[in-house]
Amino acid sequence: MTLGKLNVLPRDRIIRILLSNGFQEVKASHGPHRKFKKFDEGGKCLHTTFVSHCPRIVPNIIRCIIRQSGKPEEEFY
Repeated sequence: MTLGKLNVLPRDRIIRILLSNGFQEVKASHGPHRKFKKFDEGGKCLHTTFVSHCPRIVPNIIRCIIRQSGKPEEEFY
């Protein structure tokens, strides 16, 4: 369900949202991606990845991060 129009967001804001919701950054062995994961109450591992060299994250990527992380969309407005 889409609540509204997502705007381009700064990379640092996306990272703060993920970290404040219990995600931890996983060190990548190589490449420009930032990887985050957390375990939910049922022990299921949730993870999301995005390219870190872009200072601003576009709405399509934000929607993927929302879907992968299980976070509510309104946290990204």
